[in-house]
Amino acid sequence: MNLRRTVFAYFIFVLAAMTWVSWYASTAPTITSLPHYAALAGKEGVNVIKGFEIVCAEPWGLATMFDAYFGFLAFWLYVAWRERTLGARAGWLVALLLLGNFAIAAYALLCLRASPGETDPGKIFFARKAA
Repeated sequence: MNLRRTVFAYFIFVLAAMTWVSWYASTAPTITSLPHYAALAGKEGVNVIKGFEIVCAEPWGLATMFDAYFGFLAFWLYVAWRERTLGARAGWLVALLLLGNFAIAAYALLCLRASPGETDPGKIFFARKAA
Protein backbone atom coordinates (compact mmCIF):
# COMPACT_ATOMS: atom_id res chain seq x y z
CA MET A 1 0.00 0.00 0.00
CA ASN A 2 1.49 3.34 -0.99
CA LEU A 3 1.64 6.34 1.33
CA ARG A 4 -1.26 8.12 -0.36
CA ARG A 5 -3.58 5.17 0.22
CA THR A 6 -2.36 4.82 3.80
CA VAL A 7 -3.06 8.48 4.56
CA PHE A 8 -6.43 8.26 2.82
CA ALA A 9 -7.32 5.13 4.81
CA TYR A 10 -6.26 6.77 8.07
CA PHE A 11 -8.51 9.78 7.61
CA ILE A 12 -11.43 7.61 6.50
CA PHE A 13 -10.82 5.67 9.74
CA VAL A 14 -10.82 8.94 11.74
CA LEU A 15 -14.15 9.96 10.21
CA ALA A 16 -15.65 6.52 10.86
CA ALA A 17 -14.33 6.37 14.43
CA MET A 18 -15.50 9.90 15.23
CA THR A 19 -18.92 9.13 13.76
CA TRP A 20 -19.17 5.95 15.82
CA VAL A 21 -18.03 7.52 19.09
CA SER A 22 -20.35 10.50 18.57
CA TRP A 23 -23.27 8.16 17.87
CA TYR A 24 -22.36 6.07 20.91
CA ALA A 25 -22.11 9.12 23.15
CA SER A 26 -25.42 10.50 21.96
CA THR A 27 -27.29 7.21 22.41
CA ALA A 28 -25.65 6.02 25.63
CA PRO A 29 -27.37 6.69 28.94
CA THR A 30 -26.83 10.25 30.03
CA ILE A 31 -24.33 10.98 32.74
CA THR A 32 -27.30 11.73 35.00
CA SER A 33 -27.97 8.00 35.13
CA LEU A 34 -24.72 7.58 37.04
CA PRO A 35 -25.35 8.29 40.73
CA HIS A 36 -22.03 10.09 41.20
CA TYR A 37 -22.89 12.72 38.56
CA ALA A 38 -26.63 13.02 39.07
CA ALA A 39 -26.22 15.89 41.52
CA LEU A 40 -23.92 17.77 39.12
CA ALA A 41 -26.23 17.52 36.15
CA GLY A 42 -29.59 17.95 37.83
CA LYS A 43 -32.75 16.40 36.48
CA GLU A 44 -32.71 18.15 33.13
CA GLY A 45 -30.07 15.87 31.65
CA VAL A 46 -26.80 16.98 30.10
CA ASN A 47 -26.63 19.14 27.00
CA VAL A 48 -23.40 20.21 25.32
CA ILE A 49 -22.91 23.28 27.50
CA LYS A 50 -23.61 21.43 30.76
CA GLY A 51 -21.37 18.57 29.61
CA PHE A 52 -18.58 21.06 28.92
CA GLU A 53 -19.02 22.53 32.41
CA ILE A 54 -18.89 19.05 34.00
CA VAL A 55 -15.80 18.02 32.03
CA CYS A 56 -13.97 21.27 32.78
CA ALA A 57 -14.80 20.95 36.49
CA GLU A 58 -12.51 17.92 36.61
CA PRO A 59 -8.76 18.70 36.46
CA TRP A 60 -8.02 16.01 33.87
CA GLY A 61 -11.10 17.00 31.90
CA LEU A 62 -9.85 20.57 31.76
CA ALA A 63 -6.38 19.39 30.75
CA THR A 64 -7.93 17.28 27.99
CA MET A 65 -9.89 20.26 26.67
CA PHE A 66 -6.73 22.42 26.62
CA ASP A 67 -4.85 19.63 24.83
CA ALA A 68 -7.56 19.14 22.22
CA TYR A 69 -8.09 22.82 21.45
CA PHE A 70 -4.38 23.65 21.33
CA GLY A 71 -4.08 20.79 18.84
CA PHE A 72 -6.98 22.15 16.76
CA LEU A 73 -5.43 25.61 16.76
CA ALA A 74 -2.02 24.20 15.79
CA PHE A 75 -3.63 22.41 12.84
CA TRP A 76 -5.42 25.64 11.95
CA LEU A 77 -2.05 27.43 11.67
CA TYR A 78 -1.18 24.94 8.93
CA VAL A 79 -4.57 25.50 7.27
CA ALA A 80 -4.19 29.28 7.51
CA TRP A 81 -0.76 29.04 5.84
CA ARG A 82 -2.11 26.79 3.08
CA GLU A 83 -5.35 28.65 2.36
CA ARG A 84 -5.11 31.95 0.49
CA THR A 85 -8.38 33.71 1.35
CA LEU A 86 -9.50 35.19 4.64
CA GLY A 87 -12.91 33.57 4.20
CA ALA A 88 -11.45 30.08 3.86
CA ARG A 89 -9.19 30.64 6.85
CA ALA A 90 -12.07 31.88 9.00
CA GLY A 91 -14.37 29.09 7.83
CA TRP A 92 -11.86 26.41 8.67
CA LEU A 93 -11.17 28.00 12.06
CA VAL A 94 -14.87 27.81 12.93
CA ALA A 95 -15.10 24.25 11.59
CA LEU A 96 -12.06 23.13 13.60
CA LEU A 97 -13.28 24.71 16.83
CA LEU A 98 -16.78 23.25 16.47
CA LEU A 99 -16.02 19.90 14.86
CA GLY A 100 -12.44 19.10 15.85
CA ASN A 101 -11.15 15.89 14.30
CA PHE A 102 -14.14 15.67 11.94
CA ALA A 103 -12.88 18.89 10.31
CA ILE A 104 -9.25 17.74 10.30
CA ALA A 105 -10.17 14.50 8.54
CA ALA A 106 -12.38 16.36 6.07
CA TYR A 107 -9.58 18.84 5.28
CA ALA A 108 -7.08 16.03 4.68
CA LEU A 109 -9.53 14.21 2.42
CA LEU A 110 -10.14 17.42 0.46
CA CYS A 111 -6.36 17.81 0.02
CA LEU A 112 -6.18 14.26 -1.30
CA ARG A 113 -9.14 14.78 -3.62
CA ALA A 114 -7.61 17.98 -5.00
CA SER A 115 -4.46 16.11 -6.07
CA PRO A 116 -5.59 12.94 -7.86
CA GLY A 117 -2.77 10.60 -8.79
CA GLU A 118 -0.16 12.51 -6.78
CA THR A 119 1.93 10.27 -4.52
CA ASP A 120 4.30 12.82 -3.01
CA PRO A 121 2.87 13.88 0.38
CA GLY A 122 4.78 17.15 0.16
CA LYS A 123 2.88 18.10 -2.99
CA ILE A 124 -0.44 16.89 -1.54
CA PHE A 125 -0.26 18.52 1.88
CA PHE A 126 2.47 21.16 1.82
CA ALA A 127 1.84 23.09 -1.36
CA ARG A 128 0.04 26.38 -0.86
CA LYS A 129 -3.11 26.85 -2.85
CA ALA A 130 -2.88 29.09 -5.87
CA ALA A 131 -4.06 32.68 -5.42
